[in-house]
Amino acid sequence: MRRLLTLACALGLLAVVAVSATAETIYMKSGSKIVGRIVEETETEVKVEVDVDGKKAIIGIKRTRIDRIDKATTYDERLESAEALLRQGQGIAAEDAFRDLVRTEPKHSKARLGLARAMVANFKYEEAIKTLEHYLILVQTGRDPVLLLYLAEQYLHARNFRDAKRMAREAAALTPEDRDLQAAADDFLKRINRVERGVEQLEERRTAEQAERERLKAERAEFNRDVGNNKEAEIAGQKLADWTSEAQPRMLLGRMLEISVPPDALGAYNMGGPEKQLQEKVSKCEFKAVVDETIWLGLYDHQKAVFIYGWYYQLRDRYPKCLPVITVVSEVEERGRKGEKRLARGSWDGRRDSVTVDRFTKENRDPLRPARPVVR
Repeated sequence: MRRLLTLACALGLLAVVAVSATAETIYMKSGSKIVGRIVEETETEVKVEVDVDGKKAIIGIKRTRIDRIDKATTYDERLESAEALLRQGQGIAAEDAFRDLVRTEPKHSKARLGLARAMVANFKYEEAIKTLEHYLILVQTGRDPVLLLYLAEQYLHARNFRDAKRMAREAAALTPEDRDLQAAADDFLKRINRVERGVEQLEERRTAEQAERERLKAERAEFNRDVGNNKEAEIAGQKLADWTSEAQPRMLLGRMLEISVPPDALGAYNMGGPEKQLQEKVSKCEFKAVVDETIWLGLYDHQKAVFIYGWYYQLRDRYPKCLPVITVVSEVEERGRKGEKRLARGSWDGRRDSVTVDRFTKENRDPLRPARPVVR
């Protein structure tokens, strides 16, 4: 008697499995779905036999409420239907279809792989990795090498190089006789190494760039306020001083360069940002050259102009947005106090479209240069 009961239960279970295997899936526009056997269809309604608490019931569904009907009967047909949805670019519907298949057969590699591919199509990268890792937990032996290679690919995208290599090697070990798979796994391992080296080089470059920014930040935090109003002004003024000393080593006694720049640009520069970005945003530039008056007055006027032009255009080239102003002074002492004596000035004259050089001292003409004839 007990054997008969066992056999009857087994037959009943097989009947249930057969019904579920041949059931159609109706996807509603509301997002829900109904699984059952379609017994009648009309232009306006579909009648479906469903299982309710172990009993059969027939319900009618208006076609206006139905999104689509999956009439696949066997598991393989349902799998092919889900693959077709994925090929057609219907990622959400494909994911739902594959998820149903995985619920029915959690260890089915093609269904699990299809679900992961659908998740990737829907930008669910972490979930795709998790569902494939779940397959590894359920299936300890006889794993699908294609699924393992796909998991390795996802690990690579996630920059998990260690697990990517492990999965690729395991996939190759499963089918050593499959030359195509061996070649694919070998190429993939080489690709991982290339990507890993590239990432390592990128990390090294980022580390070097960060170290350089920290160095520049510390360097720009301190500057000589007697020669410039920030580190960039100090550096630019030093270049002008070096250029001047090549022609007149003892003439330039001091300097002061002031530049005007937006606070955000100066802040980025002080934090180690590119100096070029700061230079392009300088809107005002004033350079004061403190010279030895005796040497300056000993120069011919055209030589004085050469220095002023040189300072002007070097600053103009460094700060293309502004029109520099050059002032030449000498230090004097009157009544016990130190002061400045203006000797020359250079600035842009918009009406003449050129740099105007003003000299506030007596003309010192080169005697070898011919004087202009006086026309009366």
